[in-house]
Amino acid sequence: MSHADEFFPLDKMGRMNWVLLLGMTAAGGLFLSPYFAKGLFIGGLIANISFILLKKDITRVLAGPLTAAKGRFLIKYYIRLAVLALILFFLVRHRSIHLVGLLVGLSTVVISIGIMVAGATRKVALTAKEAS
Repeated sequence: MSHADEFFPLDKMGRMNWVLLLGMTAAGGLFLSPYFAKGLFIGGLIANISFILLKKDITRVLAGPLTAAKGRFLIKYYIRLAVLALILFFLVRHRSIHLVGLLVGLSTVVISIGIMVAGATRKVALTAKEAS
């Protein structure tokens, strides 16, 4: 485990993404509406799958020679981005889901990053306090 993994483990963040998505979906369904919860869940599902695929690609790129894999990574990244844009376009165009719920769901990974950064900051501050 590298020093960076000690403060910001991506596997832990991946699990947190799913737990956060399920918790937010349940809360949205209970306190707002099932229609909102559906949008939230679909947005979170899209964000989490995208996170998993991006993590896998970045891990693969960093494991080998960068110059050889960089082109493939960028091509896959832009294809994935185009597919994501098409999916979102069709979801919004056909109004099959709650738009605000979708946006909140798409933010689950960002919220997880914020939680992880706050935890890492706390851990660093406590380590620095113990060292002084």
